Amino acid sequence: MGPTIELNNRVYPHREGATVSTLMAENNYNFSFILVRVNNILIEEEAWSKTAIAAGDKVDIIHIFGGG
Repeated sequence: MGPTIELNNRVYPHREGATVSTLMAENNYNFSFILVRVNNILIEEEAWSKTAIAAGDKVDIIHIFGGG
């Protein structure tokens, strides 16, 4: 296996040129309320398409929802 990242606590292959947006598209993350952290730094939605994912990064993509 080549370079990897950690996506939601699982090993995931790293793709050169990947951004938060491309990673979300590859994994069908299309929920209304999503929180994204890269290496424990919160990434604002406006920056998803500009935030590069490097080999070894830890990425958390969390769907926020409520219930009663």
